[in-house]
Amino acid sequence: MLSLLQYLYHKTEKGGFISLYNLEVEFALSGSTLQAYLEDLKESELVVESPGGFQISAKGILFGKTRWI
Repeated sequence: MLSLLQYLYHKTEKGGFISLYNLEVEFALSGSTLQAYLEDLKESELVVESPGGFQISAKGILFGKTRWI
């Protein structure tokens, strides 16, 4: 799950969204498997979802800055 969060951090920190399809391709996992991980990240307020896909949240950016910068 941290690799998913790290990917979203690096791809969406400055804006934009990543679709579930693109995450399926990147991680070679089914949408239902990824959706379970994404729901956990959303509940932790580290990721937000919109019709355009998924994006790291402000809380997720702070979390990422303590680990990946």
